[in-house]
Amino acid sequence: MPAFMQKTKGVTWERIGKFIDIDDSKLEGVSALKQAEVSILFDSGHSENIGSVLERWPKVTFNWHYECDEIFYIVEGGPIRVTCEGKILQGSAGDIFLFTRGTDLTFEILGELVGLTVHFPKFEEIYQRYKNRAERK
Repeated sequence: MPAFMQKTKGVTWERIGKFIDIDDSKLEGVSALKQAEVSILFDSGHSENIGSVLERWPKVTFNWHYECDEIFYIVEGGPIRVTCEGKILQGSAGDIFLFTRGTDLTFEILGELVGLTVHFPKFEEIYQRYKNRAERK
């Protein structure tokens, strides 16, 4: 078992919707995002520039626009299908995805999964970018 997983046994999960007050109708995909659960591994209290969370996702399909750079490692479950610019990528436990800021894609989480995300910049800045995007609509 990877060392980081040994430290995350028994983590507390919280629904992302608890942290996000963006109106579902103002930002495509945000209602699906609110269904996921997270356990914060490190945030701005640990690092000034990046953050990391464990994410637990139900089966869901949604479109998303990335306002950050993100590494997503599927710890368990899946599969997941990601469609970007007409290309389809699939992954399951053990696979890694790299998403870059400005990317538009469709997520299809075909089976519940747990993933480890490392993102740049820190959560507070990413969240502000999404709030600004929603307010412009």
